[in-house]
Amino acid sequence: MQFAVSGYYGFGNAGDEAVLAGIREAFARKSDNRAKIVAFSRTPEETERAYGIAAVDRMSLTAMRQVLKESQLLVSGGGSLLQDTTSVRSLLYYLWVARLAHSQGVPVMFYAQGIGPLRRNMSRRLVQIVARRAACLTVRDEPSAQLLESLGIPRKRIEVTADPAFALTPARSALVENIIQQEGLTFEKPMIAVALRPWGGVGESPLQAYADLLTAIRGQCGCRVLMLPMHTPQDTAFSEQVVALTKTPQEFPILRGNYSPEILLGLTARMQAVVAMRLHALIFAARTGVPPFALSYDPKVQNLMNGLGLSECVESWRGFDAAETAGRVAVMLSDRARYVHELQVQIPDLERRALRNAEMALAVCHNTQTRPTERVGV
Repeated sequence: MQFAVSGYYGFGNAGDEAVLAGIREAFARKSDNRAKIVAFSRTPEETERAYGIAAVDRMSLTAMRQVLKESQLLVSGGGSLLQDTTSVRSLLYYLWVARLAHSQGVPVMFYAQGIGPLRRNMSRRLVQIVARRAACLTVRDEPSAQLLESLGIPRKRIEVTADPAFALTPARSALVENIIQQEGLTFEKPMIAVALRPWGGVGESPLQAYADLLTAIRGQCGCRVLMLPMHTPQDTAFSEQVVALTKTPQEFPILRGNYSPEILLGLTARMQAVVAMRLHALIFAARTGVPPFALSYDPKVQNLMNGLGLSECVESWRGFDAAETAGRVAVMLSDRARYVHELQVQIPDLERRALRNAEMALAVCHNTQTRPTERVGV
């Protein structure tokens, strides 16, 4: 069995790379390594080297058509592919890939998708058209299911699962220790990871407020603070800007390497807490039983925290009071054992639901006896 996989792969975004790694892991486990996946990637050679899977250029129509011709299913996702907040062009690309699959007679699956926001009527209509033709629809949260339902997709066709990254496990301790030494990190004090991202227009990111927050967290929580870039090099440069605005920038180390999702999971597991804008930094924390605190810039962040039962651990990405927010993180840490326990109780079910995506993809293939011979123009 071969599955073509479409997503935001090969761009240096640790969250989307975790999605691909989670898809690979789920298919390996649920098919006893019999399923082959081929990723559409911006950097196919890097993707093949990193994950031990086949990959082709996501902008090569010839290569993609050939892969689809040999595949039983197009897996679209997961992640936030079908939204028009960051770019309508991006939305159109992923819908075009689905249309390309349909033109080849290949069924399409929305795989743990985070649907929306869809702010334009055109976006809603196009997603509706493709979703109606999809052979299988799984989403990573309840609001995504509700949005599809509002587009006229019957609820019985939609299953809420979990983000593919919940299928991952941390890298071996020895490998993580080597990375810690390479980065020059020390744990004589407990450490909190902070994952920020540039957002909004020019000048909209509250740089000084973030810098004040780092200082306040360090002071009120009694922990060292590690900057955790999740999308290199953008997040690294942004972290440098924020740290430079503190009075003691040398006390806020920045993770410099570009590491695999499994290594980042292993590093996250060493933290006392994670404070993050980046969705998958929060997912990595939850996956390893580390209390997360979110700076929400997008509904998907709030959706995750609500789903984890952690709605009280959310603050807006701007307009916050640094000292007050740091105090809330300190309160969370003072009750850390309870948060860890509540997360650990959820982890097995989150992993099961992440693996469920692959189960459903495999079921589509088993239930598809013949492929349509009709071809539709792209």
